Amino acid sequence: MADYYRTTYGSEERRQQKSVLGVFLDTLMLVVTVVVAIVFIATLFVPRLDPRGWGEVTTLGLVAPFVYIAQVVVMLYWIMRWRMLIAVPMILLSVAGLFSLSLFYKFEVRRSYGGKTYDRAALKIMTYNVRSFIDDNGERCIDSMLAIIKHQNPDVLCLQEFGFREIVDSMLQPMYALPKAVSRSNLSPAIYSRYPIIKAQRIDSMKEVVWADIVVREDTFRVFNTHLHSTEIRRADNVYLENHEYLDDEGSEQHLRNMVRRLSENNKLRAEQVDTISQMIAASPYPTIVCGDFNDVPVSNTYRRMAHRLRDAFREQGRGYSYTYRGFFDMLRIDYVLSSRDFTTLSYDVIDSWGLELQKRRGGDTVVLRNFGTRLPVLGDGVRERLDEATLSLYENDTLGLTMVYDTLTIIPYLCVCAMIKRLTNTNNYDTRFFEKQSTL
Repeated sequence: MADYYRTTYGSEERRQQKSVLGVFLDTLMLVVTVVVAIVFIATLFVPRLDPRGWGEVTTLGLVAPFVYIAQVVVMLYWIMRWRMLIAVPMILLSVAGLFSLSLFYKFEVRRSYGGKTYDRAALKIMTYNVRSFIDDNGERCIDSMLAIIKHQNPDVLCLQEFGFREIVDSMLQPMYALPKAVSRSNLSPAIYSRYPIIKAQRIDSMKEVVWADIVVREDTFRVFNTHLHSTEIRRADNVYLENHEYLDDEGSEQHLRNMVRRLSENNKLRAEQVDTISQMIAASPYPTIVCGDFNDVPVSNTYRRMAHRLRDAFREQGRGYSYTYRGFFDMLRIDYVLSSRDFTTLSYDVIDSWGLELQKRRGGDTVVLRNFGTRLPVLGDGVRERLDEATLSLYENDTLGLTMVYDTLTIIPYLCVCAMIKRLTNTNNYDTRFFEKQSTL
């Protein structure tokens, strides 16, 4: 009997301890939930807030993916705790966020296997910030970057932070280039096309915007290429955040405030640019494609206004989580291919130069030959000696014009975006008046 009372009492004591722990945990999570819910609601409205009036609040779009994850976590917590009074509002908030989820994540409903084939009406559009063809070590790498472009074989190519026009023009032949009167020599956007460019213009007041009218068979469309104002987040800032140096830095609060202030000020500058560009896009007489480095995330006023009445290639045909910027935990998508509703998107890919590699298994060795890769040896010790002359010849005479069996290759740390789009209807809107002026532009 004594054992019975002792067991009963012990069980009751443990239940009381668990109850106290549960109350404490619920209280803590309630505070977290309120904070997460407020920030989550703010991210839903950020795209509608003008940075010139809302300042630092508009920088919340940068952390939107993290906020969405936190929202799901706290929702699941209250569901598992069976606290429906809190769980139901969190579920409703999560449902409201589903309408914006496709800005940075796309569920892969159908998986396709094998290579895709496209008819003659399809166009491959590529946008690429080449950063003046300089790698992270400050070295020029024009050959390697242009090899990536040739490998992708785009029909229309938009480059940002572009330079070395004469060299690139010759290496990308027979693609049509912008007239010299339009293209600037210093870090200007550039457009190349496999089809004739009949008219082009640079916006002198903005310098980082060009457009070109391109004729494909009997149809004309207009391509905008833009590079909006930088975020001015430096490489040192990325290292500071990714390595969590702010945890040991006594001046971390001031450092983070300075970063947020810079982001806020540059949001305002991009808003001024978008005022002009969005009007130009809306006034286009032809079907429109907009490419470029916006230097802003999808959860932003910049993206919302630039993408107004346009289709985002990622939202149409993307898969999983997409980012186009190395740094900030590889979470940011800042490069875009947008198109008017005259087009339909067939595919979307972010090309990672680190992943363009060939593998060949010979005997017990796997030989990895990178087209555009690292500065590490691409052949292991003794592997080259065991390859026959025919195998070496295969890789040393590749069609890209690069010799891939090297001890070192240039680092290409950038990402580029490719999308296949197709004109839905042919309106025969080809304007012959500009063909005669092409040589004089």
